[in-house]
Order: sequence, then structure tokens, then C-alpha cells
Amino acid sequence: MAFSYKFFLLSLVLLPLANCENFYLHSCAKNITDDIDLHTRIIGVIYHLIQVTPITGFASSSFSSFGDSTLYALAQCRGDTNTDLCRKCIKDSGRVLFTNCSNQAQAYIWYDLCFVRYDIVNFLGNWTVDGAETSMFNSVDTHNMSAFIPEVIKVIENLKSMVRTSGDDLFAKMVVGNITNLEGVSIYGMAECTRDMNESTCRECLDHVEGILHKECKDRSGCRILHNSCFLRYETYDFFSIESR
Repeated sequence: MAFSYKFFLLSLVLLPLANCENFYLHSCAKNITDDIDLHTRIIGVIYHLIQVTPITGFASSSFSSFGDSTLYALAQCRGDTNTDLCRKCIKDSGRVLFTNCSNQAQAYIWYDLCFVRYDIVNFLGNWTVDGAETSMFNSVDTHNMSAFIPEVIKVIENLKSMVRTSGDDLFAKMVVGNITNLEGVSIYGMAECTRDMNESTCRECLDHVEGILHKECKDRSGCRILHNSCFLRYETYDFFSIESR
């Protein structure tokens, strides 16, 4: 087992980034210098997530060693991502996290097509209002905002409803075109919760993220709010994955 982990670590560090996506943001916290076995637990959860996540698009993991505190982890690929892109994305995420956060007991990384996190606190199945989150928006204002904003609100509400009724996937996307007073404009929307959530906690998280979206992106043609348990996004261009499952 020790040899397998050492070989995995070497391959992870030497692995070239797959360039499967055009965006990522990572965050590290909880610096720990006196836990000599933290590296082992990080390698353990990353190894498990890379192996398992591409099978269904989601995996959770926990890893303990020599009686030290348990490290909990989660990885999820976006619901419209195929297996190959999912595998590449999780590998890229694992490399970035290990390279940049190897002394940190909490880490997150968002790519366009996947999300990975780990923590010494058991977060699985829970979400918090003060969880890690970030927002991005297009700088180009939309013409005829009086017509555009109500349509965005409709899209977001429909997405939230679709996610809650999507079963275990907790994922939805939609496109709306031929909008009155918005000739030539289509709205592409997407919403997702991490699959450790249930319908109730997913709804709570999406409601929270929707509030941030309406506050920060009310005059923008596109926006995405990323929380560590859910996300919402809308654009006026097709950002959906070219290849689906």
C-alpha cells in the first residue's frame, strides 16, 4: 500500500494539466504544521476520489491514519460532463490541491466541470450559510434590462424546481429563447447541488445562492455563484458541455 501511494503521488505531481477547462479557483485554510501524517490522509482521499468519481460523477471519502483525526472529502463532476472529462478534471484538481494545500487541513477547488473539497470537519450531508463561495459575472450589461431580469428570475426558479425533482443527480439545465422584447437573446441556465445533499438541504442552499445572485448580478448578462454545496449560473451564450454523459 505504501508503494502504491508513493507511485500515485509521483504520477500526480508529474501529471501535466489536461487543460480540460478554462477556469479554476482554489482556496486553502487551517494550516497545520505539527501533524506529520496529514500528507498521507490528503493523498489517501485524493487517490480515492480520482479512482471513484468518474464512475458516477460523484464520490465522497474519509481517511484516517494512525489514530489521527479523520480527513473528509468530496468530489463531483458537473452533471453534463462525460466520463473522460470528469476523470481529467478530478486529476487536475487533485494535483492543484496537493501542490498548493498539502499543509492545509481544509481545501476547495472549483473548475468549470468539477468541484473537490476536503476538511478535517465532517461536512458530508451538511451545508452552511458561511460556507466557501465565490461569484463571477460578465461585465457587459444587457440591453433592455426591464425585460431581461424577469426572464432570468423565471429561469432560476425553474432550475431550482428541476434540481429538486431530478432525483439523485441534483442537476438541471435549460435554455429559453424567443423572449418577448429580447429579440435574438437566449438565456442558458444551470443549477446543481453536491450529491451529499438531500432535497431539503439542496433547496436551502440554492435559495441562499439565489439571494446572492440577485444582489450581485442584477444588471449583468451572465453570472455564476459557486458555493461549496451548490451553484447557480446563467448566461446569454451556450456554456453547456459539448459532450454529455
